[in-house]
Amino acid sequence: MPAKESVSWNELKFETDDNVYAPKPASLLLADEAIKVIRPGARVLDACTGSGVVGITIASQVPQAHVTVSDINEAALAAARRNASVNGVHVDVVFSSLYDAFPEDAFDFITVHPPAVPYPDDADWGLSAGMRIATNGGSDGSTLVLRSIAEAKPHLRKGGRLLLLLPHWSNVPAARDELKKHYRSVTELARKQVEFFPVKEGSASPRLLQHVKDLAASGTIEMTFENEVPLSVVSVIEARAD
Repeated sequence: MPAKESVSWNELKFETDDNVYAPKPASLLLADEAIKVIRPGARVLDACTGSGVVGITIASQVPQAHVTVSDINEAALAAARRNASVNGVHVDVVFSSLYDAFPEDAFDFITVHPPAVPYPDDADWGLSAGMRIATNGGSDGSTLVLRSIAEAKPHLRKGGRLLLLLPHWSNVPAARDELKKHYRSVTELARKQVEFFPVKEGSASPRLLQHVKDLAASGTIEMTFENEVPLSVVSVIEARAD
């Protein structure tokens, strides 16, 4: 049986197992910033929802918000359904690879915390199958980050906003370029120093650690290695569509 994990935050409770991305400081930062800017009655998509923490928080805290949560991991969708029920809120739960299941011009806000951990082709962090889905961002961590930026825009209504959780252990320069390419204004709402959790939760081989050290040395990612668990930064980015 998968190991259960329970997290309480902002008077809400979230239960996951080791196949689901549990609420972490990065997710909670995105949820906290989202409820500050999402207006009552807005139509909201929380993509890559994991446990549902961001979408459920919005549904709980923003009056009359119409919230849809989506993920490609069936275990995550099941957890999101359970957590919505436990917290007494309604969210629509949809299986989707990023935004594929949704029509254009459907949402006022899209929140997304995409998979962003660097995975070289010949190495693995030793996480569960579900957590690999939730974290695998390709060699420099940017594969799903860049897609989540570019592919969100057609699904936003005029003047809509993307709220992106950007882990700086992915290719930050590439993400910034992609944001500027697709959106008329880009603002960092908040940032937080966090641990690079795959080292703590997985099995970090010398090969993997050297890979992220090389990325950091080249300026592709932002990470420091003075502590047993490397440290990085996460940002909440607001990108406004035309």
